[in-house]
Amino acid sequence: MAETPLIQWPKAPREFSLGKRDVHVWAAPLLVLAEQAATYEATLSSDEQARAARFLFERDRRRFIIGRGILRAILGKYLRIPPAQIRFTYAHHGKPALADLAGTDELHFNLAHSEELAVFAMSRIRGIGIDVEKQRPIDDAESIAERFFSAHESRQLKSLPAQKKQDGFFNLWTRKEAWLKATGEGLGEMLNQIEVSLRPDEPARLLSIFNDTKAATEWSLRELIPANGFVGALAIPATDFQMHCWSWQPQAVPAMQALPHAVISHVKPNEQRL
Repeated sequence: MAETPLIQWPKAPREFSLGKRDVHVWAAPLLVLAEQAATYEATLSSDEQARAARFLFERDRRRFIIGRGILRAILGKYLRIPPAQIRFTYAHHGKPALADLAGTDELHFNLAHSEELAVFAMSRIRGIGIDVEKQRPIDDAESIAERFFSAHESRQLKSLPAQKKQDGFFNLWTRKEAWLKATGEGLGEMLNQIEVSLRPDEPARLLSIFNDTKAATEWSLRELIPANGFVGALAIPATDFQMHCWSWQPQAVPAMQALPHAVISHVKPNEQRL
């Protein structure tokens, strides 16, 4: 039976603002009450509802609906408009973006989910990517690394103690996926063309992009631990930014009407900064 993830991040302050060098990361459970699910579903566009209907399993349909509903609710807070009024456009590999950027000061976002947990990244900085995975035993981690990752990364993974290999593998996977989502590229055959740090005792770093170590220094990777048993990563083409991590509260289902004008202010909160 699915369980609600125990999110470790604090609640967001009542008032917050997204500065030009800020990154806000939200974590949210995808298990919610039926009336909350109905409220989220009512904000979806017709094409999102049609996409949800195409899922074979009810579990996947529910996760898509709740994830998109929460995304709209969060974006609605930043844009100060009802969630149902938000329109999306999609890049070649399906990366969503706001269709109408006028007046939004270039609000960019990305989202990911694994099992019953979703994460959402918001920033004024263009090109942001996020990924999350529920940790689980990977019996063939080393063979997967040999096939899809670089030779250096494969050797690094093999050198880890047995009890650290799972952490190293998911560090590799989420950090690469976050960068690929930031650039809008599909996975394809590119996993071995970028190199990232993977050792659990080292900070997340992008080491090289197509053998270019200088290009990698223009990017930042951040490890994310949003909930017990989950690991994630954020990728962004910047080095001078502030990251704030919060939990989205299921009871904070948005009303269908316009949001209060005081939802976003320029008051500087005392939130946790990573």
